[in-house]
Amino acid sequence: MRKTIYILSLLALAACGKGGGMVAVVENASGLPREKETVEIAWDELRRAGVTPDNVVVTAPNGAQEPSQVIFDEAGEPETLLFQATVVAGGSAEYRIAAGRREAYETQAYGRYVPERADDYAWENNMVAYRIYGPALEDPKTQGVDVWVKSTPRLVINEWYGKNDYHHNYGEGMDCYKVASTLGGGALAPMADGRVVLSGNYATQRCTANGPVRTMAEFTYSPVKVGDRNVTMTRRIWLDANTRFSVQEYMFDGFDGEMEVAAGIVLHDVRSKASGDGYAVVMEAASDSADPVRDGDIMLGVVLEGGGAVTEADGHILVKGRVAAGERIRMRNGSAWSQGGMSGAQEWERIVREESLRAAAPLKVTLRRR
Repeated sequence: MRKTIYILSLLALAACGKGGGMVAVVENASGLPREKETVEIAWDELRRAGVTPDNVVVTAPNGAQEPSQVIFDEAGEPETLLFQATVVAGGSAEYRIAAGRREAYETQAYGRYVPERADDYAWENNMVAYRIYGPALEDPKTQGVDVWVKSTPRLVINEWYGKNDYHHNYGEGMDCYKVASTLGGGALAPMADGRVVLSGNYATQRCTANGPVRTMAEFTYSPVKVGDRNVTMTRRIWLDANTRFSVQEYMFDGFDGEMEVAAGIVLHDVRSKASGDGYAVVMEAASDSADPVRDGDIMLGVVLEGGGAVTEADGHILVKGRVAAGERIRMRNGSAWSQGGMSGAQEWERIVREESLRAAAPLKVTLRRR
């Protein structure tokens, strides 16, 4: 039996090796182990490997196929290859990229426009679920993120919307979080006179990628007055498999020079708070619940890439930064649930702090011929 498995493995590797292929050396310069973390390779760098979006296969160091995803540009041309790497602290790992037969990968990251529920846009992976609000919803008016807690790796948003009964926990989670007109469970907005300036619900949406590794969408917003400036905002959100953190990338325009912004979380019935350079953490009782004791505690975190000072203002805990017109700024929002495998505030604070360190030290990928 072992000999058969060995021969089959050799045949699989040989099949993957047709067309030459390349090796992606993934390096982790940080002191943290990186497990199932997404890396990106520009498609132009892979053309020498003789691969197409339909036949590109990524092989992990153990010889198994690693689920991968090709991101396409607006013209439908391949732009980026994604796959998830596992690398020990301070080490490296080699992944083979070659033409072969792609396996059927399970989709673990998914999002969609939800016109049947007042233009929501919802997204999820095997650990978390979120949504933001669209133009059909009159109240609230916010770019704040709503948090849906989960205790299952299943993708559930289609099922929960279909039932139209997602405020009750039937054993796998629910929506028990209150956003109102705030930054909710983690978003970024301009600041003026110490106040958060909300742009309101998105004006347009476009899903640009969907699984198996990443779901991604783009949003535009109507102009908003920030002091005496008429500011526009565009926003990209993406979520990868095997992480609790969405990445949100914002671009503001319509002003000269720089503008103060903040990534933040609204404060409800807070159990604990923590912060550090560039990140803030909150644990609180379920805020949109008739029985918060039954429904447990929600844990939230934001990370502002590049760091920033933490303060409290306008009912939020905020990580402050500055951005120039036309410049992109990124943050991450994450969540967990006391009934979904998170032990408590101490563990959650560690996870958010480590996420800030990962954001500051992304994995490095170098390609070489096989």
